Amino acid sequence: MHQSHPATKIFHTPTSLAYLLVLAVTACSGPNGDSKGEHEDRVKNPDLTILTEKSCLGIFDKKVVTEAERDHAIRRVTEPRAGDDVTIMVSLDMNKQMTTFKPFAGGPCVIRDESAKKRLFSVTVNWGPSTFPSSERQDGKSTSYRVGKAKDGKRAELLVDCQRSDLVKKSKDKKMLAFQVTLIDNVGLSNRAEVSILTKSAQRFTDLEGRLSCQNKITYPAPEAVTVATR
Repeated sequence: MHQSHPATKIFHTPTSLAYLLVLAVTACSGPNGDSKGEHEDRVKNPDLTILTEKSCLGIFDKKVVTEAERDHAIRRVTEPRAGDDVTIMVSLDMNKQMTTFKPFAGGPCVIRDESAKKRLFSVTVNWGPSTFPSSERQDGKSTSYRVGKAKDGKRAELLVDCQRSDLVKKSKDKKMLAFQVTLIDNVGLSNRAEVSILTKSAQRFTDLEGRLSCQNKITYPAPEAVTVATR
């Protein structure tokens, strides 16, 4: 009597047309699906990346990224120290004394063009050298925005009324200096975009526990609602 055998499963090697197409695409692309040209650029400049909302740990919102690409053709940029949260290190120094620092001491973000030669954006933070405007404090404000001219573009500043009475004793002339965030914009973004960058930069220092430890509540208005003073 003929005995039937269980059906045998046959496993085919993945040599389908789809698989071959995947191999072909992979061979012509670099990491993360970059084209061959983009991959070669990354080899020459490993800090080359696409400007996104994740750049410089999230100081660019979606509207800023869209504006930079749409109005200024900025897509790929050079972002040194990508992923490093230098705000922790800078905050440690700023928590020791309320005094002005040289610009490089508080530089949490610098973004250059694709060639890494031209500086597009740079953000620095500092104690002072200004105090927070008394008139704006009386109006209940804890932030003050202003713009002016820089050597190659615009200089936008945010003063934050971060009150630290424990540090006043260590400051020159015993003054409570404002926490200052400065953006040098060599691209020419709108005031709304610059206010957004300044705000998000400041929040990394004032909203996260263990950073500047402001003794008062800091309230940041929506970028669209900010009136920017001109210097």
